[in-house]
Amino acid sequence: MFTRRFLFASTSRRTPRTRLVAALTVLTVVLTGCASTDRANSSGGAAQDGALKVRIISTSSTFTDLPTVVIEARGYFAKVGLDATVEHGAGNASLITQTVISGDADIGTSGTGALYNAYAEGMTDLVGLGTTNPSITFGLALSQDTIDALAERGVTPKSPVRDRVQALRGLNLAASPQGSTGNSYLRSMLSEHGLDPDRDVTIVPNNDGTAQIASTRQGRTDGFAQSFPRVNFPEAEGWGGLWLNWAVDLPKLLPLASHDYYTTRSWLSKNPEVAKRVMEAMWLAHRDLQNPTAELRDAVRKLPDFADLNKAAFEAGWELAVGAYKGATPLTTKEMFDNEAALVNAERKEPVKFGFDDIYDLSAAEAAQPR
Repeated sequence: MFTRRFLFASTSRRTPRTRLVAALTVLTVVLTGCASTDRANSSGGAAQDGALKVRIISTSSTFTDLPTVVIEARGYFAKVGLDATVEHGAGNASLITQTVISGDADIGTSGTGALYNAYAEGMTDLVGLGTTNPSITFGLALSQDTIDALAERGVTPKSPVRDRVQALRGLNLAASPQGSTGNSYLRSMLSEHGLDPDRDVTIVPNNDGTAQIASTRQGRTDGFAQSFPRVNFPEAEGWGGLWLNWAVDLPKLLPLASHDYYTTRSWLSKNPEVAKRVMEAMWLAHRDLQNPTAELRDAVRKLPDFADLNKAAFEAGWELAVGAYKGATPLTTKEMFDNEAALVNAERKEPVKFGFDDIYDLSAAEAAQPR
């Protein structure tokens, strides 16, 4: 079995349209009370039915970590003998690393940049178990007014990618704060095609995905960079459209360890069987994503985070995302590590100095690999 917990802040006043967006968006959260839990008994032990307990912390459900979403939709944690509590709602990836380090969660799943940065800052008890996403299921959406203005200059969503990036000069773009994975993606895209992220555009940092979307809809920013299916809302609702698709338009970075499962070495040494079962569930999810059927899509859509979303936005995001998982497995490669390290180093004053074998222990993923 698994239990889903949501750590959303109170949102007592929402319009119906805002509620649709908020279902996928994590607001600021404060984790309290967890530290007083008896950690020795809260994970790794057996539930009454013999399943092994594990606590996993994640951001909100998105297609950036589609394998975890598939695990939940299919009930794979229970299938492999885990009593899993999955907490959704950590406001950013760095909060997830802190929660894992503190022992208030056993395993974190987030953008890998937070893991690499934490490790580089001396938190070397952290260890990567494997990669859930080897691509970038991310995009940039623009308001319709902005798209129309660019069309008058001869640039459309069908123009070559360099032309579409160059056309962003002078625009205001909402994104997660500097140092985050999403911000790094945006900066990398701009730099690769000749724009200075600090001079040629204005990146408006905001950790609240709902606010990013609202700012573009209300005309306070010209666009926003987020994961699928969030960036599919504007087109589905008729007030904008997708301008850039990172999985297609930024191949230089691929393959990439963009989203990882990670824990601490101390927890892993005491709970190798739990870790193996977690990664066994991940293998099952990756297997399903090699043949992403309509039935699988519909099972995912029934999850609480997706059930009330605009159907057109959900299905558009799904179609764009599933292709990124073709051929993917949980086994991180050195090439994926090298590309992620390069992305992280672009934002660091001092480059990371650790290597692939320093930060990854793939023993659980390898033991769980189907034979």
